[in-house]
Amino acid sequence: MTDETDTTSTAFVLLSGGIDSAVCLQRALRDHDQVEAIHIDYGQQTEAIERANAEAQADRHDIPLHDCDYRTVFAGFAEGTIEDKAYDRDHTTDERHSVGYVPQRNLHFLTTAAALAEHHTDAGEPITLYHGAQRNDETDYPDCRPSFIEAAQSAVDRSTDQHSIRIRTPIIDRSKADVLRLGERLGVDWERTFSCYNDVDGEPCGECPACIEREEAFTEAGLQDPLH
Repeated sequence: MTDETDTTSTAFVLLSGGIDSAVCLQRALRDHDQVEAIHIDYGQQTEAIERANAEAQADRHDIPLHDCDYRTVFAGFAEGTIEDKAYDRDHTTDERHSVGYVPQRNLHFLTTAAALAEHHTDAGEPITLYHGAQRNDETDYPDCRPSFIEAAQSAVDRSTDQHSIRIRTPIIDRSKADVLRLGERLGVDWERTFSCYNDVDGEPCGECPACIEREEAFTEAGLQDPLH
């Protein structure tokens, strides 16, 4: 999870269509000559707008976007943002987890992204895999903590003899407001990001925990959110 990276490696960015992954994409574009993106559809309620954002970001920079359909896998244990239910300011936790919690999500995402990156890279070429874990998520999401990333890195290292794959989490020590400040410096188009758990015809509801966090972060960062 080190911030050090081989700039000659091909960068693959897990691109969800949200703030954190958009900032990671810009960081990868700054630090690498070859960048590709991976978008995973796991049945989340807001997949349509998230995919549209990921496609727009990839098109803007003329980079490949690899799609991965994970709906069947996650359908067996649908929780968090893949359940068809409404979220509001009065419903922020469910069974001691954030209402956005999806079991083992980032473990699935990182190993799948690593496999896709290997598939699209010649044997022997180094790979850097960008993941947008950030500090505010540590409390509610165990798979956003540095200890998890370290364990995932160890597992990826032992799962291949063909490539050197380094997981890079450049915002894991930053608050959401700090992520926004970094993204502003890197030139992120915030209009092409989405942070809502609810599906309201492609518009943020303004009431769910993700919308609240986004609103508070933009205010703290002193920036204007183009979606509001």
